[in-house]
Amino acid sequence: MSTIALYYPWMRFRNENWLKLAILTWDSVGRIQPRLTMDVDSELVTQLRAETDFLFGVEPSRREIVAVADVFREIVELGGDDLRKRFSWQQAVEETSGERAVSGPRADYPGLRWVYAGQSGPKMTPPLLSSFEAADLAVVVDEDDAVYVGLHPALARIYLTALADVVSQHRALAPATDDVDAHSAVGTLDRLYELLLDEDVAVPAIGDVEGAYIHLAVEASIRPDHLETVPLDTLISFRDRYGGELAAFRAHVASLSADLGTIAAIEDPVVAEKHLQSVYNAKTRPQLDELRHALRALGVESGIGLLGIKVDISKSTAGTLLGAGLAATGSPAAMAGGTALAVGSYVADRRKARRAAHRESPVSYLLAVDKELSGRSLIDRMRRRGR
Repeated sequence: MSTIALYYPWMRFRNENWLKLAILTWDSVGRIQPRLTMDVDSELVTQLRAETDFLFGVEPSRREIVAVADVFREIVELGGDDLRKRFSWQQAVEETSGERAVSGPRADYPGLRWVYAGQSGPKMTPPLLSSFEAADLAVVVDEDDAVYVGLHPALARIYLTALADVVSQHRALAPATDDVDAHSAVGTLDRLYELLLDEDVAVPAIGDVEGAYIHLAVEASIRPDHLETVPLDTLISFRDRYGGELAAFRAHVASLSADLGTIAAIEDPVVAEKHLQSVYNAKTRPQLDELRHALRALGVESGIGLLGIKVDISKSTAGTLLGAGLAATGSPAAMAGGTALAVGSYVADRRKARRAAHRESPVSYLLAVDKELSGRSLIDRMRRRGR
């Protein structure tokens, strides 16, 4: 299981909540991004890039874009007419009413998605560009000495997903997306003919099932409506503090490979999500509940009394040298001092046990997410005070 993701099919993140969850899921996230691309990222992405090395750019190698181009060019030669019926660039422009997503020459072609094909880090080869253009599948513009290829959105999604498939395989990355219309990138190049010419092609909904499972489990531990209010600095700090717990949770997810393996073939994304939730309810949630129960049992209850702690001193000191000495002296001062020592020892032991329970549980990462990022702990404290 790779701990580094490759974002696809687009270059700019569409869902900032998804990106925040990705910060809690992956060690880092790459995206296919030419060096000379203008910086039009959101404030969140700009801050994340400035303060961490979580995001990084990937430039496809010539070998990678040629591998994709060879298959596409063959399909264009075989099914040019059928492809035009589904993916002509004119059709996309006609279906778009007045949309102007970009400025400059590209603004004259609303509704298209643009693929960089310039000199520095291109995503497409010149021969494939020419094939697309000759088949009326693309319009090419030269903007500020940079070449862009405009494609029908569906064709652009398939092309960039195929490119992500090749890049992720060559670089041992896990494809990940926030585009609900994107299918699994894994194996896209192998099924490219069916994707382009067969509307009923069967495609698995999830490529990296283990990564999707971690994403789901983390999301289950946090209030989605609260996540958008969590500052980026808080997420970055949390990652730094709980890296070990995340590694332990990944090992737990790896142990579920037999359960998760069958989900990788499911084509319906809704059904696949239901199956992931079912595995979570059966395998992970019980361990999380067990950890919560164990920590409550080891908890130190606050209340009125010595040091503000409720402890049965007779039980905590019985059978010890301290307990025998206190019983022999009968001195109130000695009893008070001894009680303080007993309480201190009792609290230290309980805290040590709690730390051990955290350390040994494979799901302690989820508990930390729930406690520190969900916003529930503050609400619970307020409710307890009210009672």
